[in-house]
Amino acid sequence: MRAMAPAGLLIALLLPAAGCRQKMAEQPSYKPLETCDFFADGRSERPLVAGTVARGHLLLDTALRTGRRTREGEPLGQAASAKTSGVSQQNQEATPTPAAGPPTEADYSDYVDTFPLPVTREMLEHGYNRYMIYCVLCHDPLGTGQGKIVERGYTAPPSYHIERLRKVPVGHLFAVASEGYGSMPSYSAQIPLEDRWAIVAYIRALQRSQHFPEGGSSP
Repeated sequence: MRAMAPAGLLIALLLPAAGCRQKMAEQPSYKPLETCDFFADGRSERPLVAGTVARGHLLLDTALRTGRRTREGEPLGQAASAKTSGVSQQNQEATPTPAAGPPTEADYSDYVDTFPLPVTREMLEHGYNRYMIYCVLCHDPLGTGQGKIVERGYTAPPSYHIERLRKVPVGHLFAVASEGYGSMPSYSAQIPLEDRWAIVAYIRALQRSQHFPEGGSSP
């Protein structure tokens, strides 16, 4: 048999590789937001099936999920949905005027006053780390509401050390972090649920650190 010329042999070897590369470069997949003729709505990204929940994310504990209590005889999550809806509406409107008066004890009655998770040293340290990432820009390291962006003109939040915020239930602090309030946006998309509780635990520790009685025990 006549030997194949070197040039012909090289071409024969490269042809399969070229064909393989072509298939790998043009895979039957879609880029983000690319249209698709297969589906009637033209979307390549398919919406989630209604009612599906990611494994491990079925949160039945209302206190853990919302910071609120479940009223007796009320379907799970109904109170939280109503409250969340109200807060969302409030965020779209102007900040309440001082004439409306400060919140009363009745305004906090629906919030839990105990943590739904064990508060450990590790949790407090993690809360400190998260606080220094997400909260310090507005609330400053001591929680007095004089962070760097406040110095540059952003709305100043109240100090964590005023009497009202020292006495509010922990569930209220969690709900504000989750849903937003006034000029503060919701952080539920940026901060995982347990991290938000860790931040609240650290805020409680921060409050006590600035009001520790001389020669006495922590209140």
